[in-house]
This record gives sequence, C-alpha cells and structure tokens, in this order.
Amino acid sequence: MSRIDLNLVWTIINVIILYLLLKKFLIKPVTAIMDKREQMVKQGLESARAQESQAKELKVKYEEALASAKEESLQLVEKARENAQVEYDRILGEADEQAKKIKEAAKKDVELDREKAMKEMQSEVAGLALTAVSRILQEGTDPQSDGALYEQFLKKAGEANDTDR
Repeated sequence: MSRIDLNLVWTIINVIILYLLLKKFLIKPVTAIMDKREQMVKQGLESARAQESQAKELKVKYEEALASAKEESLQLVEKARENAQVEYDRILGEADEQAKKIKEAAKKDVELDREKAMKEMQSEVAGLALTAVSRILQEGTDPQSDGALYEQFLKKAGEANDTDR
C-alpha cells in the first residue's frame, strides 16, 4: 500500500472515530436535551390546555351562578312587591272600614242632634203656645188681636227654627 493510501485509511479511520466520539458525547446529549425540551413544551401545552378548559368550566359555572342569582333577586323583588300590595290592600281596607264607622257615627250624631233640636223646638213651640194662650186669656179675644198674636207666634216660631239650623 502506498503512503497515500495509508494516509487516506488513517484519515477515514480518524473521521469514523471522530464521528463515533461526536455521536456518543455530543450528538446524543444534545438530542436528549432537545427531546427533554420538546417533552417539556408538550407538557406545558397540555397543562395550558387543561387550565384553559378548567377556566372555561369555571366561567360557565360562574355565569350560571350569576344568572341564578339574578333570577333569585328578581323573584325576591316580585315577592316583596306582592307583599307590599297585600299590605297596601289591607291598610286600605282597614282605612275604609274606619271611614265607614266614622261616617256611621257621624250619621248617628246628626240624627241625635236633629232629634234633640226637634224636641227643643217642640218644647219652645209649646212654650210659645202657652204664652199665646195666657195672653189671649189676659187680653181677651178679638179678631185683630188674634191675628196679631198669630203673626207674633209665627214670627217667634220661625226665629226659633232658624237658630237651630
């Protein structure tokens, strides 16, 4: 073999040894690191997707809870409105009943006052009649004095009637 061939063989052997050494000490560790990093990125993406999914589920739950709370508050407001209407109707009914009682009492008072006034007027008319009779007996009777007494009687009876109103 010649010297060139031997150098070529040594060069090829050196290149093969260098390739094997590089492969064992450089390419394998770098590939392993790259595989680990790829695995970490995949795990990070999967974790992010899982967290995103959980966040979406929580968002849906919170939206449902919010809708439920809104519905419950609307129901509470409606119930309070109904209770207020019932209370309003009750108070209005009581006031109406009290007004009726007051009106009835006022009617009774007016009727009693009317009856009292009628009795007083009857008593006054009777007194006037007695006065007229006693004057007639004292003064005697003639048509002129009878007419004057009658006019005087009507005038006093009218005045007595006017003062009661």
